[in-house]
Amino acid sequence: MHAATKGRNPVRSLARVAVRAALKASAATFAFLGLTASLAGAQVTPPDPPSRSQPMRVPGGWLLIGFVKDQLGNPIEGAEIVIGSDVTRSTTDEDGRFRIAGIPVGVTYIGARRLGYLPAVDLVRLSPADTLQFVLDHIGQKADTVKVKARAEAAWQRDLRRYELATEMARFGAVLTDRDIAERAPIVTSDLLQARNGFTVIGSGARARVVGSRSRCSPTVLLDGQALVAFNINDIMPNTIKLLVTYPGFATLPIAMQSMRGDPNCGVIAIISLQ
Repeated sequence: MHAATKGRNPVRSLARVAVRAALKASAATFAFLGLTASLAGAQVTPPDPPSRSQPMRVPGGWLLIGFVKDQLGNPIEGAEIVIGSDVTRSTTDEDGRFRIAGIPVGVTYIGARRLGYLPAVDLVRLSPADTLQFVLDHIGQKADTVKVKARAEAAWQRDLRRYELATEMARFGAVLTDRDIAERAPIVTSDLLQARNGFTVIGSGARARVVGSRSRCSPTVLLDGQALVAFNINDIMPNTIKLLVTYPGFATLPIAMQSMRGDPNCGVIAIISLQ
């Protein structure tokens, strides 16, 4: 998210950005909710039923198993898999399968890339029984392959940076992913803050206000790394949110966020948007 242009109302500018993001999201099919993997990433399949094999615990975490395929369902061999900021890497075998040991559960980001395909990266919440599946879009037949590759690489690098911030944010606060948000089907974003530790919602619908439970003051909103004070949370639409993390006070903030301005008694709502 870029800072608002000089001379413009930052709230209205951010609201317009949210609207544009919503239009983009509605035009695509997401992996969790029908999203095209060439745009955003990995699909987490449901846990194995009890009658099937259960997740394997290994030193330092779990054994993560996943697959990379093309849009026709063919396995992609030799795809590179990147997990989190520690740059855990693996490659797929002839069946398009990868196995990575020692993966911690929780929110992280995972990417897959292979020469000749659009790279994909997504922010996911892993649990021990999850299996990941990437579907990569082949770019060999694209009309302007050079520009397509450049845009894809720029989007890949941008999302790696955004999701690294998101992963750090999720370590210390209460988390809702885009999948969690979709399951709750909120009308406005303040609906997601009902009964949220450290926050109180006053009113309902688009006119609702969110305040800190202790001081009844407006929390600081951190939108894609940009701090906004006295910002109306409902100017951001729920279906434009990739990750929402709440902190009841500054004491629970990641170190990188503790220097920002705002009243620590009002809490912080950090949002990573769908872009």
